[in-house]
Amino acid sequence: MMKRLKPLNDIIFKKLFGENQDKELLIGFLNAVLENDVEDLYIIEEKLTKEKIDDKQGILDIKAICYTGEKINIEVQLANEYNMKERTLFYWSKLFTENFKAAEKYSDLNKTITINILGFNYLTDIESYHSSYKIYEDKSKQLLTDLLEIHFIEMPKFNETDVDLHNPLHRWLLFLRGDTVKQPNLEEVFILDQLVAKAEDKLRRLSADEETIRMYQLREKFIADQKTQIEGAKNDGMNAKAAEIAKSLLKIPSMSIQDVANHTGLPLNKVKDLEKEVR
Repeated sequence: MMKRLKPLNDIIFKKLFGENQDKELLIGFLNAVLENDVEDLYIIEEKLTKEKIDDKQGILDIKAICYTGEKINIEVQLANEYNMKERTLFYWSKLFTENFKAAEKYSDLNKTITINILGFNYLTDIESYHSSYKIYEDKSKQLLTDLLEIHFIEMPKFNETDVDLHNPLHRWLLFLRGDTVKQPNLEEVFILDQLVAKAEDKLRRLSADEETIRMYQLREKFIADQKTQIEGAKNDGMNAKAAEIAKSLLKIPSMSIQDVANHTGLPLNKVKDLEKEVR
């Protein structure tokens, strides 16, 4: 039986939504996210190569320009690098000012929308799986400008949401989140939504293409390695902080080595080594 590739692998996501020949798929997805009526757009296509599998410079993003002039950037990020807000503003600003000439008027700048689809919970103070940000005045909440719009879609939060098949965004996210075997209502989605059904047909074709499978597997390995490196760096940072706390506690005469180990969670032999540095 043919394995259904994960749509949120960003190689697959870009092949699904990043081609002008199937731009109605992207238009349908954007209308569901933005609750808007995007009628037509042009996708800035970039050829996928093996060298771009481990690229960190936005090559795997999807960039599109609506017929109204609005610019849109979509990124799938499955590994939490703890820099999503800064990264988002950086790529938003690049797209916002792209191709802007010195002699042009600032009023010619077009609205730029960024959509981040995350494989992890990021906005800890927000319960909703879909968040939208603009620029407002602190007290009056009056909108300063609509030129900036940033969306976050956190898939783990969506997975905890009661699914409404009459919600277009729910239908798209059900398609994106993975294995049809674990989603019995996905077949109903295909009946209700012809565009999602078309995206599924395209995904099945991609899942049978040897070159696509090869690039998919390389990208999956890269993402897994990236998550391991991030987790390792996080643990190293936590251990370093715990070591500093342990050193402070060891300076207190009443604190035993066992007490310090209990307070910091560090292994007893590690605390003994730290003791030699302090006492």
